[in-house]
Amino acid sequence: MPQTPSNEIRFVLPEYYKKQLKEIAYQGEFRAETFATKFRFFFLGMIFIFSTLGLLSGRPVVEYYYQISAILILLSYNFFVLYTLKKSGKYLNIFKFLSSFLEISLLTFVIGYTAQAQKNPSLVYAAPMIYVFFILIALASIRNNTKTIIFAVVVLIVEYASLTIYFYPEMTDLNTKLIELSPYLKPNFLEKNSNFFLVSAIPMGIFLILMYMVVTGGLILYAIVNTSRTTHEQADLIFNTEKQAILEENMHLGMELEVARQIQAMVLPRNEELKEIKELEISARMDAANEVGGDYYDVVHHEDGTVYIGIGDVTGHGLASGVVMLMTQSAFITTLRSKVISLRESLRSLNSILFSNIHIRMNDIRNLTLSLFSYKNGVFTTVGQHETIMVYRHTLKKTEIIDTVNNGMLVGLTESIDEFIHEKPIPLESKDIILLYTDGATEAENQKREQFGSHRLIESLERHIELETTDAILDAIFKDIYVFIDGMEVYDDITIMIMRKRE
Repeated sequence: MPQTPSNEIRFVLPEYYKKQLKEIAYQGEFRAETFATKFRFFFLGMIFIFSTLGLLSGRPVVEYYYQISAILILLSYNFFVLYTLKKSGKYLNIFKFLSSFLEISLLTFVIGYTAQAQKNPSLVYAAPMIYVFFILIALASIRNNTKTIIFAVVVLIVEYASLTIYFYPEMTDLNTKLIELSPYLKPNFLEKNSNFFLVSAIPMGIFLILMYMVVTGGLILYAIVNTSRTTHEQADLIFNTEKQAILEENMHLGMELEVARQIQAMVLPRNEELKEIKELEISARMDAANEVGGDYYDVVHHEDGTVYIGIGDVTGHGLASGVVMLMTQSAFITTLRSKVISLRESLRSLNSILFSNIHIRMNDIRNLTLSLFSYKNGVFTTVGQHETIMVYRHTLKKTEIIDTVNNGMLVGLTESIDEFIHEKPIPLESKDIILLYTDGATEAENQKREQFGSHRLIESLERHIELETTDAILDAIFKDIYVFIDGMEVYDDITIMIMRKRE
């Protein structure tokens, strides 16, 4: 019967691995900042080329000095950052913001000064300058840090807006100045003795646009690759951490299950106890699935000479089912201590106790099939619903099948089962054998998904019936089961009890 676990175990990332995730993210930002620093050398080189071209084209020398000064400041800063990053990433967070601020501020200053020196405020509004600003934003973007990107955008808006506001009063003469400058805006590369035609406005603008597209695309691709790498590293860490946590949890659970298995083995009847029973020769064995079984069996030799036997199967298997099995064993022995012992009353009490413990204390819905037996003066009496009872009649050389479906119902399923409990006597003759089992024996599967079945269990019993002891018969039956399944996994607990009436 399928079960719903009462508590769901969720994977929780330990603090150590949370720090590891932060470290991976930090390494991603560190790689991005190192790349940005190296790229800044290229960017400064391009600015130097443009400044030199401007000087050779007739720009004022003082303008060139200011541009070179700004380039040297950024270059010195760049060497400092690269050196510091190689030594340590201690100041990475500071560099992320400071680099963006310095790049944008120095370029804003150069553009502002150039416009002021040339008395040409239109330079502030020139499209090529805006493209260069966008490259700086792209440069800030590769740092994989939202705060840095927002900071760079804010700095750009504030500084560029301040620059345009400062020069706005002089823009009333913009059209006039553009008309005056129109001869210089024409492409001059076809003219004789022309030099550095790239300085012409239109080719220069096209070149800057193309450069912006190529460089910005490259920066974005790097940002994507770096982000992807960082994400994969984080995902791998989470996967490996979860895998390790599962392994540790399995190891911990395995230790718990081993303890429970040992406790379970302690409460099962020992062979020495079974051998002390004179009237019956009894052998029993349980092979548990997943180390701890939900199968239950017990044999109690009461002081009044009656032999009490119980066999059952808790739904599911594992630790929780093993706990229910232990509760069943404890409750069964407790009921046998009462002054008036009745199988019917014992089963009723067992149901009441287990229903309360399972549903209220365990908050579970497990239940079990359970049959109780008593033997005295050659008569077996049984009560409760479990698997069929196989009785081998020695004189007839034939196995009789006794159904238990009308003797009771599932224990622990409802609060009261009084109306379903019925006792049934099973008289035995000398050398007659009773075989009790759980469904793990009959439902064991081979590689063809065929079940061992009750018919093979009967055939195995009858084939080995002449063996000298019940221990030998039991071992032979288990051997037949394992030969049949041929190495397949045991999905359910396998329990078999054999009782033979002595002569």
